[in-house]
Amino acid sequence: MANKILNGILIVSIVLVICIYFLYRGYGWPLGFQGVEALGILGILLVILFSFMLWNRNEAHHTAIQSNSIGFGLWVGLLWTIEIGMNNIVRPPLPARDIYDNIFWGMIAILILSISIYYAFKMRKFREGIVAGIWSGFATGAVACLTALVLIVFGMTFIASDELNIAEWSIRGATSNTPSMSVYFAYQTIAGAMLHLIILGIIMGTLLGIIGGGLGKGATLVTRYFQEQN
Repeated sequence: MANKILNGILIVSIVLVICIYFLYRGYGWPLGFQGVEALGILGILLVILFSFMLWNRNEAHHTAIQSNSIGFGLWVGLLWTIEIGMNNIVRPPLPARDIYDNIFWGMIAILILSISIYYAFKMRKFREGIVAGIWSGFATGAVACLTALVLIVFGMTFIASDELNIAEWSIRGATSNTPSMSVYFAYQTIAGAMLHLIILGIIMGTLLGIIGGGLGKGATLVTRYFQEQN
């Protein structure tokens, strides 16, 4: 079930990127800088989707750790949804907004690290910690990506009425090579969506999986040592 949900998130994300491509047209559309950016992001998402689908076609890859880690990551990813909603709907002032961002990032990182340590310790294998980190990180990033894309398509009013964004547009608007504030922030936000998916999702999950795998495997060795001593 978790695999199907993640697959669905990727498909919906692709549809939303296509919508953004047609809704927020920059100069030189259908290409131009914004058009090329949207098509490039669409290509990346398609590669990720088809890679995920090919992976899942092999029954040998359907392990409980993968499924459980994806399910865990989907729930943890809701913290990104809360963080994104807080920044764009509640909109706390600076520096509180940055502090809250760091708190949410820290909580998500700790949770991914924890599941990596748990599976490495439980299975007594360094590799299983990495697997848990990659899949849980991937799932959290996918939820964050979807949340940002939904916000662009259906919540541009919130983005465009943010005082910080209005101030940024007043400074950079004339030199941004975009016809409107909505187009400018649509592509700022879509870049953030991919940042969450790839950097804060897949890559961070992999790194935390390596750390967690090492800690979990190390804990098994320490436990075995003390058991042997007794």
